[in-house]
Amino acid sequence: MNVVKSRSSNLPRASTSPDKKFSKAVTNINLYQEIPTTEVSLDDFEEFALDRLKVLKKIEQLKIRHVHPDNYKKHLDPLLSKLNDPTKDTISHFVLRLAYCRSEDLRRWILAQEVALLKHRLHHSRVGNAIPNALRSVLPNAHVMTRSELEPLLPKILAATPSLNKNPLSVASGGEASAIGQAIYRVPFAQALDLVQHRQVFVKAGKAYIPESKLLNLVTARFRTNLSRQLALLSAVPSTPSLQRTTGFLKNVATVHTQQEDYSRTNKDGPNMNAHNVPSHLKHMPLCMAQLQMALGTEKHLKHWGRLQYGLFLKGAGLSLDDALTYFERMFVGKDFNKEYSYNFRHMYGKEGKRQSYPPYTCSKIINSNAPNANEHHGCPYKHSSVQDLSRMLSRLGVAPSQQKSIVAQKQSHNYQLACVEHFKAVHPGVTPSESNFGNHPNAWFASSVKAAAVSGGGTTSSEPGSPSSPGDATMKDADPVSVSP
Repeated sequence: MNVVKSRSSNLPRASTSPDKKFSKAVTNINLYQEIPTTEVSLDDFEEFALDRLKVLKKIEQLKIRHVHPDNYKKHLDPLLSKLNDPTKDTISHFVLRLAYCRSEDLRRWILAQEVALLKHRLHHSRVGNAIPNALRSVLPNAHVMTRSELEPLLPKILAATPSLNKNPLSVASGGEASAIGQAIYRVPFAQALDLVQHRQVFVKAGKAYIPESKLLNLVTARFRTNLSRQLALLSAVPSTPSLQRTTGFLKNVATVHTQQEDYSRTNKDGPNMNAHNVPSHLKHMPLCMAQLQMALGTEKHLKHWGRLQYGLFLKGAGLSLDDALTYFERMFVGKDFNKEYSYNFRHMYGKEGKRQSYPPYTCSKIINSNAPNANEHHGCPYKHSSVQDLSRMLSRLGVAPSQQKSIVAQKQSHNYQLACVEHFKAVHPGVTPSESNFGNHPNAWFASSVKAAAVSGGGTTSSEPGSPSSPGDATMKDADPVSVSP
C-alpha cells in the first residue's frame, strides 16, 4: 500500500449508496490475507481508517451494553455501508493494523473487535457459500465429504454432534457432499482445537468432521490466530518512507479518534484528589481498585504489582506525585518508605529512569496480566476472586444481594468486563456513563462515577457504606455475602 499526497481521480472511491448495501465486500468474506498494493491518497488513508474505526467502536459499545450479537445488524448497517467497497474495506483494515499494532493493549482491542465484525458478517451474509469460501481461504486442504465417504461414519458423527439430530437425515443422492441437511467437512483436528476441546465434533485418525453449521467457529478461530500473529510481527517492523508522513495520524488514531481519555498524565480536570482525601473516593472506584484501597487500609502495605496497579490508577485520577508520596508514606506503616519505595512512585510519574510517564492499566491488561498470589491484591476480582470473596467485597461496598446476582452471573460466564459494567449499574441505577470506554478502563469507570454523583448531587467526599471515616482508615464494614452457587 503506497500513500500518495493527494487524491487522484483514478483512485477507487467507496460507494455508500443504499442499493449496494450488500456488495462484494460483504458477501465474499474478506479475511485480509493479502496486503493491498493499491495507491491511496493521504486523505483516503485517514478517511477509510476513521470510517472503520467507527464500526469497531460501535461493536465495542454494543458488547459493553450487553446487546446480543443477533441484534447488532440495525446498529451496524448504517456504519458498514461505508465499507461496502472491497478496496476501502481492505485498506481500512490494514491502516488500523498499522495504528493498533503498537502495544499489547491496542492489539488485544483491535483483535477482539475485528473478530466480532467477522462473526457479524458471516452470520448475516446473504450468500450461502460465504462461510465455505472463507474456510477454503484459511484451510485450503479442507475436504468436503462425499456420500460414499460419509455413510459409514454417519452414526458416529450424529452421536458426537447432537445438534445434527434436530435435522432430517437426508444424504443427497448424486455427486458431492450433502448430509444431514448440510455438508460435512474433514480437516486436521489440530486446526479445529476449539471444537475438539468442547467435544462438539467427531474425531477419527487425526481428522475432525465438522458440520457446515460449525464452520463459523473454525473460520473465526483461524482468523483470530492469523491476525494476532500478524499484529505481533508488524509491531517490530520499522516504518517505511511512504508511511512516515502518516506517523502522527497513526499514533493519535487509537486515542483521539476513539474518544478515549489519555490517562498517562495526571488528570487535572478530575476530582480534587490529594494526600488527605484518597479514601473518600473509594465509593467511585471500580472493584479492582477498591480492593487495593481496602487492602492498603488493612495491611498498611501493597506488594509490587499492587503498587503499580493502584499507584498508576491514582495518578490518572488526579493525584499528584507529591501527594502520592505523602499518602503512601503515611499508609506504609513501619516501612522505610523513602529508601524502599519512593523511587518506585517517582518512576511511575516519569521522574526517574528513562523518564517515561506510564499510563494506568486498562481492563484488558489487568485481566490478562499475572494473577495475584497469596497476600497480593492486584488483578481483576471478577476473574481472580472466588464467587464468595467477590460477593463479600460487593457487600462491603454496599451492593445489595439482589443486585449482586447479575454481577456474579457475568463472572461465572467469564464476562469480566460486563460484570464490572453491572457493578456500575448497581451503584448508579439508570445512569448513562459519561465515558464511552468506561467498561474498558478503570479510570473511565471512576470518572463516570464521579460525574454521575455530581449530577445527582452526591458529591465525591460524603460517606457511604464502606467509605472510611478518616483518611487513614480504609477498612470496611462486614456484611454477609449473597447466597450464590459457585
